[in-house]
Amino acid sequence: MSMQGIVRVLLVMAAIIVLAGREEAKADAARGRTLAEQWCSQCHGVRPSQPSANSQAPAFPAIAAEPSASDFALRTFLRVPHPTMPNFILQPDDVDDVVGYILSLKPQK
Repeated sequence: MSMQGIVRVLLVMAAIIVLAGREEAKADAARGRTLAEQWCSQCHGVRPSQPSANSQAPAFPAIAAEPSASDFALRTFLRVPHPTMPNFILQPDDVDDVVGYILSLKPQK
């Protein structure tokens, strides 16, 4: 199989996994807000119009407004350690809910 064929197969497999995971995920944005206020508000502004306590930490509405802020991108970000953030170990349901809350802040078009 050519490299292009392998890449196509991997992309299809990734799409299937992402789409299957989205159907199973039942995010509770209200619970996500509560978790964000508990875990993230020491640095990030988590509510609309709330500034971040740490100027280096973007507010959740600003994150949500980024074109790259997709379900997949946010889930990936929350599961990968970052040197500038505390190393939280989030349960899958917690990730669903926090991502659901952040996406609920996306500006309406």
